[in-house]
Amino acid sequence: MRKRIFSLTAILVLALSAFLSAGEARLLRTPDINGDLLVFVYAGDIWSVPAQGGTARRLTSHPGLELSPKISPDGKWIAFSGEYSGTRQVYVIPSEGGSPRQLTYYNSVGLMPPRGGYDNQVLDWTPDSKKILFRGNRTPFGERNGKYFLVGLDGGLETALQIPEAGGGTFSPDGRTIAYTPISREFRTWKRYKGGRAQDIWTYDLDKDTAKRLTDFEGTDQHPIWVKDKIVFVSDRDLTLNFYSYDLKTAKIEQITAFKDYDVLWPSGRNGRIAFEKGGEINILDTAAMKTHPVRVDLDFDNPNTLPYFKTVDKSILNFDISPTGKRAVFEARGDLFTVPATEGVTVNLTRSALLATDGINRVAIIKSVSKLDSVVLTPREPTDKWEPFEIDRFQRVIERSLVRGKNFIPHRQTAVAGDDLLR
Repeated sequence: MRKRIFSLTAILVLALSAFLSAGEARLLRTPDINGDLLVFVYAGDIWSVPAQGGTARRLTSHPGLELSPKISPDGKWIAFSGEYSGTRQVYVIPSEGGSPRQLTYYNSVGLMPPRGGYDNQVLDWTPDSKKILFRGNRTPFGERNGKYFLVGLDGGLETALQIPEAGGGTFSPDGRTIAYTPISREFRTWKRYKGGRAQDIWTYDLDKDTAKRLTDFEGTDQHPIWVKDKIVFVSDRDLTLNFYSYDLKTAKIEQITAFKDYDVLWPSGRNGRIAFEKGGEINILDTAAMKTHPVRVDLDFDNPNTLPYFKTVDKSILNFDISPTGKRAVFEARGDLFTVPATEGVTVNLTRSALLATDGINRVAIIKSVSKLDSVVLTPREPTDKWEPFEIDRFQRVIERSLVRGKNFIPHRQTAVAGDDLLR
């Protein structure tokens, strides 16, 4: 049996990814919009699509992660961070696609925990499209802390700005002032946080070398974007991250959106339109009309992650149990359930599930997702049979595993299996 456990393999079919790769896509990250061009990150690559939506084009394909694409004000270039050289650096490509050109060469801090974000994060362009604003983790007080640098479109030595530490930020229309957050916390997914790293919106006059605090909300104010005489930003003042605006003339703050389902994430744009993430989709905010709408994006490409493949899962076993006859065992690994013979025979992938029990008549009850709820179903007696609903149709997911004996669920911390040729 031990030998069978450590030789356990499975064919994994990523059905959800396969579905999404051939139609309207989700999990689209860090979008930016300028005119009719919309760019975003999907699966670690940069893609572009018309602002009205449609079929996207992949612009990068390196095995590393390309992140935070920003379109130049003149629409000719896309700046981003990539790992082509082995460390994360700032690159630029033509907006219609082409070979990337490296602009920075200072060693990045390397891989950090997800909440720490990434080094050399591209934030904006100067209004004349000649320089790129990025945040480099080059402070004397921690590798997760960053400050602003400018690097020219033609490369050369980057220039540090006088702001000692900062998170997200964008230039004013004249390029003389930056709207920014002194604290970086955008990568941390803390909900309704009100601690010491709560962010506020500030402006910094680069000519006068002076800073001004605009917001003092105890929660989160982040992602400032300059729109004419206002600064649009994201805040969780109503518990969900929504758009707000700060009037630079009157200091009045107004709420723009009132989403209750998903947060507004990673907004970016110019000329009155802002692209943002929401529930895995890309949406666009029209700041003149104060309205938002989703953008349909289709991804049609040879995504290798959607193909079936063999995967050794013996190092991923979480739970197991022995059948009543001792002839087979059941294992939970990578979200699937497998039955394995004690001596000779085939390994069978039962289903994608983590909750398993017997019905007392030699079949296995498994929790399967149906819509947004869960159903209890019984494994088929034969491979050609259909799944049969159990007498309990729907119930909320429980934390402990359950063992069915007769007609009652009895709490049990392991799974059990019994019955029929492949389940005994």
